[in-house]
Amino acid sequence: MNLNINTGEIRLTVNGDPKRELVFNPEDIGFVERFYDLLSEFENKSKEYQAKAQELENDETLDAYGIPLNTKQRIALLREACQYFRSQIDKIFGQGTSDIVFGSINTLNMFAEFFEGITPYIQKARSDKLKKYIGNREQRRALK
Repeated sequence: MNLNINTGEIRLTVNGDPKRELVFNPEDIGFVERFYDLLSEFENKSKEYQAKAQELENDETLDAYGIPLNTKQRIALLREACQYFRSQIDKIFGQGTSDIVFGSINTLNMFAEFFEGITPYIQKARSDKLKKYIGNREQRRALK
């Protein structure tokens, strides 16, 4: 005997590489809550990091080679932001997910691409679930 359960998992390969697979379940309420919390936090943190970056960019003091004196602080801020977003993605999707998805690359743009790429899967799953229940309720009301 065998019991088959549709867990609702979605499996996506990154850049067509079957060794780089992202697995998540957009039907799991706990996952969805954590995901939308992270999405909201991502926007807030992005604004926070942008404000700090702007502050650093406003200091236009250059060294003898024409390089901003605060270049190390600018790079450190970017590294901090990338490490933060990686840790949050790993917290939601599982340890090591950010390495699977991004490899060793660190750019802020890749996080936006990540969220833009998976959000439609989550929205569709949630919409399909809601339609299933709302449709039944509307059908029952029509029968009354």
